[in-house]
Amino acid sequence: MPFSEEDMIAASELREFIYCEKAWSLARQGFAVPCQAQAQRDAGIVFHEERAADAVKGDNSRTGIWILLLVIAAILLIAMYALRAGGS
Repeated sequence: MPFSEEDMIAASELREFIYCEKAWSLARQGFAVPCQAQAQRDAGIVFHEERAADAVKGDNSRTGIWILLLVIAAILLIAMYALRAGGS
């Protein structure tokens, strides 16, 4: 039993439904999003994308610090081992 085109829901519509069920329902009924609301929504998306990018950068710098500390610890262990081996 095939579905009619109006019964089909696209993946992008699922995203809209999850974001705001009421806005999705109004859009399906033919109501348009006001320009001001769309501008605020777009600004919010940009804001959150920038915050996510900043968070990723922060995680990467922490990873770099941990790698540096591990390298320093390895050098110290090798130096201590060399000093012990040389002194015996």
